[in-house]
Order: sequence, then structure tokens, then C-alpha cells
Amino acid sequence: MRRAVYTYDYDNIYTFPLVTLGIVLVLDVLGLVLGLVGVRRPAGRALSGAAVGIAATGIVGVLIYVVGTGTVMPRFA
Repeated sequence: MRRAVYTYDYDNIYTFPLVTLGIVLVLDVLGLVLGLVGVRRPAGRALSGAAVGIAATGIVGVLIYVVGTGTVMPRFA
């Protein structure tokens, strides 16, 4: 990453954050789906509700980060 900054090569500078955020988003969606499945079962609704809340908060956090980064960070052409 430092080498890219020194040579002004910004083509792949966002690759690692993009992959990381993609993995986090997939895991959050998986947690949300599993939490919603668990809410429909008769036992363990509190833990399922917590899973839904944590996953939804994670998804919102990723979306806020992506929008904030896209509007605040300068765009390199």
C-alpha cells in the first residue's frame, strides 16, 4: 500500500477494504437470516432477537461506512 501511495498508483488501493467489507456484509446477512429463522422457533427467542439486532446493526454500519467513504474521500481518476 505504501508503494502505491509513493508512486501515485491508486488502481488497487481499495481492494483489501472492499474484500473485507464484502466478507463482513455476507456474514451479517447470514446472521440476520439465521436470527430470523430462530425467531420463528418456540425456544431461544431472546438470543435470536439479539442475533437479528447485531446483524442489522452490522449491515447499517457497513452501508454508512461505504457511503461516508464514497462521499468524503477524494476520488482519484
